[in-house]
Amino acid sequence: MTEDASTHWCGEPTGTWREVWGVPAFEAYQCIGSTNDRAKELAGEPGNLFAVVIAEEQTGGRGRRGSTWHSPRGTGLWMSVVLPNPQAALHIPLLVGLAAAEAIQDAQPDLRVGIEWPNDLVIRNRKLGGVLCEGVAGAVVAGLGINLRTPPNGFPDSLKLRATSLEEMGAKALSLSQLAGMILRSLRARLGDPVPHLSPEAYAEIRARDALAARLVLTEEHGQGVARGIEPDGALLLEREDGSRVRVVAGSVRPV
Repeated sequence: MTEDASTHWCGEPTGTWREVWGVPAFEAYQCIGSTNDRAKELAGEPGNLFAVVIAEEQTGGRGRRGSTWHSPRGTGLWMSVVLPNPQAALHIPLLVGLAAAEAIQDAQPDLRVGIEWPNDLVIRNRKLGGVLCEGVAGAVVAGLGINLRTPPNGFPDSLKLRATSLEEMGAKALSLSQLAGMILRSLRARLGDPVPHLSPEAYAEIRARDALAARLVLTEEHGQGVARGIEPDGALLLEREDGSRVRVVAGSVRPV
């Protein structure tokens, strides 16, 4: 069931958060199918760049290529933001991931947050969160799912060996509003102006957080090989068994 937008979030009227964050619109839901779907509707209305949608729970949360994103009530930050669209560039999910990783690490300096191409946030090779970017109406809607707490009954069997949460990794208490605000500031800094390519500074930061570098991976596009880093345009470089190298620009990638 999808509920109407709430008038309050984290103890304050939603209008207060809209003013504090300086965004054109902010909607908060107890339960919604997908924050990205609602943000795409907002993206179709003029003047809504950096509009924000947040939910306590998603019943239809999804990842890339239609995968399901487990987003139960009270365990994470399920957030979508309308961003400028520089020609739906390949590097946008990486920049969104970098912005989120930087925000989390600013709040939790003892945790090193890595990026698994193209859209996963990881700590110690365990998946902490993910990014889903969808182009619509001249904008990009960036959905972020970040596990703050482990569900009371644990993660589903299909995820429990792979998923983690900030709580499980020993993070100090962090409020939803604090994390959301830090991520939004980081997104503004990284994506406030549409850019057709990665800046040298952003490229260096992404490479430094590359959690797949030199690891054996299985790609949907080109099969198995060793990840040899991320290209300046955001593609993943894959070295196959015969020594040849190919660019991975689409499909899933997972460590072997």
